[in-house]
Amino acid sequence: MKKILIISQYFPPDIAGGGTRAYNYAKCLSKNYDVTVITAFPHLHSKIPSSYGFHLIKKEKIDKIKVIRVRVPSLLHNSIKNRIFLHFSFLISSLLPLFSQKPDVIFASEPNLFSIIPAFFYSKLRSGKVIRVVDDLWPEVIYERGFFKSKFLQKFLNKLAYFSYDFPQYVLPLTEEAKNHIVKFYKIDPKKIIVMEHGVDLDIFKFQEKEIHPPFIIMYSGALVESYNFKILLEAAKKLIHKNFQFVIRGKGLLLEELKMKKHELNLTNVLIDSTLVENEQLSSVLSTADIFLVPMKDNYFLNLSLPTKILEYQALGRPIICLSDGAPGNYVQNTNSGLKISSNNLSELISAIENLRSDNNLLKMLGENGMRYVNDNLTFTKIAKRLSILIEN
Repeated sequence: MKKILIISQYFPPDIAGGGTRAYNYAKCLSKNYDVTVITAFPHLHSKIPSSYGFHLIKKEKIDKIKVIRVRVPSLLHNSIKNRIFLHFSFLISSLLPLFSQKPDVIFASEPNLFSIIPAFFYSKLRSGKVIRVVDDLWPEVIYERGFFKSKFLQKFLNKLAYFSYDFPQYVLPLTEEAKNHIVKFYKIDPKKIIVMEHGVDLDIFKFQEKEIHPPFIIMYSGALVESYNFKILLEAAKKLIHKNFQFVIRGKGLLLEELKMKKHELNLTNVLIDSTLVENEQLSSVLSTADIFLVPMKDNYFLNLSLPTKILEYQALGRPIICLSDGAPGNYVQNTNSGLKISSNNLSELISAIENLRSDNNLLKMLGENGMRYVNDNLTFTKIAKRLSILIEN
């Protein structure tokens, strides 16, 4: 049985920042391969739990997956400086278990391009094939936010990014749009770039019927971070406050307290903000209270090259999606006919879309069924495992 090593800074219970994709790949491959994950102690939404004590390395097992956790500083993700420091810290810490692993194939997972460095060392010492998994495009997304303005630093990061695409045998972006950018900007051979979606854990995201009764619920569930345009969501709620709609924002992140404050300032009685942690067993029941899901992407070139995992999970739940995006996320929803694509900052179009879906139950049902069918036909763990196995065995 071949040995697979996945290097990912985040892994459940950290379920953002590439952690979901790393887990999905690990779970679907663990049926036919010996899978080990090197990741950090849980640190995404809070400081490292005290249960990890003073260990530098701790081994666990999740299902059939062997998990090696390494220490990073106990810092909150409340600034870009902290996040960059944590990324560099994981780069160093992930080298600690180096000599105990003899993988045949190494997956270097996001959220950033630094995971390619330990993958490089592992492959050179152990002769393993390397596959780079791309969620967001680094360092471009950082440049977009106004960080790393130094020309010298940008030159270094651009060279590292080129190496991270050129060195591996395969590169797995989420969308054709991201692939085209990598080919055009970094001059990478398109034959080695394989578009590969996350896959959906259908043991967690299960369709449940919902009785049609007021209020009509529009839900966002996911990370509360600057990638999403929550301002337009709150503006829509304000416009529809007397029309028996309820907007539900579920999740945690840097913007949680700001959103609570804005809700209070605007007296939005039709907005519920819920940061309660929900166990996997109850997740489908909680999310299935929604009539439609909202994905309000910001108008950002590099963000619009990616595909948030939440869209695939929403599809699996059989609910239509309103996606505010002029890029890949909106294109995906439109191409799978699982919802409505509208422009990122078009409030009137958003309000019309919400009202139209409530008034047309046949359209609501059809779009939801289309999304669920697409996931079942293309994005089950069995389907993703087959596609990954071709790359592993090739």
